[in-house]
Amino acid sequence: MPAIEIEGLTKIYGRQTAVDDLSFSVFASSIFGLLGPNGAGKTTTIKMMTGLIRPDRGRIKVLGKDLSRSPVEIKRQIGHVYANMAFYP
Repeated sequence: MPAIEIEGLTKIYGRQTAVDDLSFSVFASSIFGLLGPNGAGKTTTIKMMTGLIRPDRGRIKVLGKDLSRSPVEIKRQIGHVYANMAFYP
């Protein structure tokens, strides 16, 4: 079972699509990089994966649990540090 599963992840801001139908899996004990030019949607993807913003479409599973159904439980299991600090509300 993947540690992270992303299926059809989409985020739209007004007329701008920041992330468009993104899907990938990351298995435990692997090294995974999210690379791309400025404006490619990397930060938006990470913010959706950590629960800071909600996707418009798609599914995020972390450690086998759906982020939309178990957000608090998942946030207790993950850690992330931004260059500019952001906190959960």
